[in-house]
Formats: sequence, structure tokens, C-alpha cells
Amino acid sequence: MTVIVTILFVLNAVLLIGVVLVQQPKTAGGLFSGTGQSLLGTSGKTFWTKFTTILAGTFMVLCLLMSFMHRFEKGPGSVTDLLDKSQQQAAPPAQAAASTSAQAAPNPQVNPAPRKDGSPNSASSAPSNSKP
Repeated sequence: MTVIVTILFVLNAVLLIGVVLVQQPKTAGGLFSGTGQSLLGTSGKTFWTKFTTILAGTFMVLCLLMSFMHRFEKGPGSVTDLLDKSQQQAAPPAQAAASTSAQAAPNPQVNPAPRKDGSPNSASSAPSNSKP
């Protein structure tokens, strides 16, 4: 459905450009300088002006339709949803690889036997100078 509306939108835009370019200019001096024609359009409308009005209305309706069609499409609603989804899909293989490498490698933190004075043997504890 989106493809059909997009094709209609492009065709309407190209046709609207062509119809506007085909028309003869009504005034030669700008917006408010007229040659006997009123600004409000009391003169008779030609086929081209009517056709341009219809194409412009269709263009606006297609623009609104395309903007509302995005809401009904299935999928994530924003860029952050896409990023979250891609990170969730990438995370399980990385976690699986980390767990297999941890199982294969020996544990470097082997606790040695406790000291004779009863204090734990760790790198962060300072040796005690007290004698029992």
C-alpha cells in the first residue's frame, strides 16, 4: 500500500509541475500588480487553473495520507528502538563467547593457603608487623 501511494504522490507532483509550467502568466509585475484581473479571481477560470487546483488538493491529501500511513506500519517506532533491538541481538553471541573462553582458561585467582597468623592472604591486605 505504501508503494502505491508513493508512486501516486510522485506522479501527481510531476504532473503538477508540468501543469504550472504550461500556464500563461496572468501578471507581469508581481503579486499585487494586475492587468485588469482581480486578486480574488472574479475572472473566469480556465481549464488549467481548475486542473491545477485539483492537483494541488490531491497533492495535499497524498501528503497527509503518507504521514499517517507511517503510524500503521509494523516495526519499531523510533531510531532508539532499532538500536535497542540490534544491541539485544548482538549481545547473546558476545556473552556466549565470553562464557566459553572463561571456561576454557584456568582461573588465575587461586587462593593460596592462609598465613600462619590467621589473616587472609590477599594482595590488597598489607602484611602485619605484629608477632603472635
